[in-house]
Amino acid sequence: MKIDKLRTMILVVVTMMMTVFSACKGSEPWDELPEKISNFVTQYFPNTGIDNFSESSTTYHVRMSNGPGLTFNKDCEWEAINGYGMPLPQVLLFDQLPPALYKYLEETENLGNVFSVERDTTTYTVVLLNSTLSYDIQTQEITGSDRPNS
Repeated sequence: MKIDKLRTMILVVVTMMMTVFSACKGSEPWDELPEKISNFVTQYFPNTGIDNFSESSTTYHVRMSNGPGLTFNKDCEWEAINGYGMPLPQVLLFDQLPPALYKYLEETENLGNVFSVERDTTTYTVVLLNSTLSYDIQTQEITGSDRPNS
């Protein structure tokens, strides 16, 4: 009789632990991130938690706690980074923008004013405090609302 009670108690405890662990697994966004995206987030947004991670047939979306939203394509390459009112880290801009675009932002003293970046196969778009820039990858031309003659 004591052995049956002990087995029942062990079974109940094991079942409860399995339920808790399976619930925790699904609620931790870090566990769901592909490794390349996890490395990107860790490198450019260290010590920042993840509020949400979702995946569609063409993209991954990551929303940082009190921070930016990031969109990646299926190859885990970033497509858009929105600071949601906060400037993006300068090291991210240095590493991820074309050198000519970074140099322009540096020369115009706008490195601390970049709130959003997007890219596709032809263009980088940079949203500043009061203007938007476009960088043509092929011609390396920068145009936008704060450029002369644009």
